[in-house]
Amino acid sequence: MNTAEYLDALRAKLDLPSDYALQKVLGVTKQQVSRYRKGHDVFSDEVALRVAEFLGRHPGLVMLDMHRERAKTPESKALWQEIFKGFLLLLPRADWGMVR
Repeated sequence: MNTAEYLDALRAKLDLPSDYALQKVLGVTKQQVSRYRKGHDVFSDEVALRVAEFLGRHPGLVMLDMHRERAKTPESKALWQEIFKGFLLLLPRADWGMVR
């Protein structure tokens, strides 16, 4: 997922009426939500952790999505995609007690 898709998923999951309500939940500014929406920025690790918690996803998945989105070259994007796929394979065996 990309940043805007995460914002939409979070609004739907929490039944938030606006991006203003979303900014309050995430603890970021209106301008930051606008930057996310326009594709000018991605979540910091701290925001990614909050998003993952609200959506019930492993934080590593959200962080890896942010790194994939942040990558500048096709080679870099491909590498982050490989890492993401490997993480998905390992995730069922991971001990979630360490991250929750």
